[in-house]
Amino acid sequence: MRYDVIVVGAGPAGATAAKFLAENNITTLLIDKQKYPRDKPCGGILTLRTLKRFPYITDDLIDAYSYGGSIASSSLQHHLQIQKEKPIAAYIHRKDFDQGLVNLAVHSGATFKDGTTAVAIQRTKDSIQLRSHDGETLESHLVIGADGIWSTVAKHAGLREQNPRIGRCLFQEYPLESTLLDHYFTEKRLFQFYLKFKGIKGTGWVFPKKNSVNIGIGEIQPSTSQQTNRLHLKEVYLDYLSILKEKKLIPPTIKIGTIQGGVLPLHPLEKTYTDRVILCGDAAGLMNPLTGDGIHYAMSSGMFAAEVCTKAVEAKETSADFLSKYQRLWIDDFGEEITLCTSILKRLLKHDDEKYIKLVSKDPHLMDLLLYMANNQVQIHTYKWKIIRRFMSLYVKNLLGM
Repeated sequence: MRYDVIVVGAGPAGATAAKFLAENNITTLLIDKQKYPRDKPCGGILTLRTLKRFPYITDDLIDAYSYGGSIASSSLQHHLQIQKEKPIAAYIHRKDFDQGLVNLAVHSGATFKDGTTAVAIQRTKDSIQLRSHDGETLESHLVIGADGIWSTVAKHAGLREQNPRIGRCLFQEYPLESTLLDHYFTEKRLFQFYLKFKGIKGTGWVFPKKNSVNIGIGEIQPSTSQQTNRLHLKEVYLDYLSILKEKKLIPPTIKIGTIQGGVLPLHPLEKTYTDRVILCGDAAGLMNPLTGDGIHYAMSSGMFAAEVCTKAVEAKETSADFLSKYQRLWIDDFGEEITLCTSILKRLLKHDDEKYIKLVSKDPHLMDLLLYMANNQVQIHTYKWKIIRRFMSLYVKNLLGM
């Protein structure tokens, strides 16, 4: 069959794109190499701005809400405490969340084929052809690549970088009784973040959900071999669990099971479009390098891709020049935010995080400002200077001993 748009990858980016395309009466095929429902390596946390932008994410897709938490320095001596009367984040299970988004896309009119792997794409003058693993040829006017960091679409479209900078993470989801979760994390399900644990260039997290806790640690990949890095990170992860148990920050009954791993992009691709092709989510390298949040960018980029592809189909214009509007949309929306967070991350990893945490903990209003930025669509440029002014004021007061 021939479609207007084929979306490759049915995660949050692809499912969102398919939903909006189908609602615009664009004949849409959504495919994924996995059989659904499937799980996905992820901490499973959403910012509130994601819920505000996509109000169809209802409580049946949310596992629990968090009302705050703590951010600890690498020595665990200094903490930023955050606790609010209203939720500041939502926890999800990717298996349920992604299936729910796919169901919404299908309900809107998209066709879904799981267990279908895209192995090659070829662009012609009149269409783009996608070949699946079973030899089937699928044809469309446009293809949206939402197929992850090692995107087949990006590779065959000539957009994937040769040696991308990536991050690696290890984590496990531990089932726990709700009463035990209440005891350690309260009914407000307070999260924990740990900066540069044992000197790694990254963060650790503890996300308590309704009946489980997601515990993980991630780092920017050093310039060693992938195998050496993987072994090193596993050792750090095991030490991480032991220390959290020793300090009674997590239940001592937690036992090591099958540790899962994931790979994360650390910066956007230089170009996220070409003739007849648009890339979204991880395939485009869209992730917050500071917090690890990729779902908001994935869904937002999927929405923007659907908007531009709808106009392209209606105008019968599928050139790279026309599709370049897509990149301008996501850059205007969250491009500066990625740049700012990359800069902050570099400073945290390069300098003494103890001083930063100790300093920021003295100004609760600065944390409120950061939370507001994280949970609302704001003009980053304006808020960036507000944060810098508050931080510099703190720094000067600290130097003067005030």
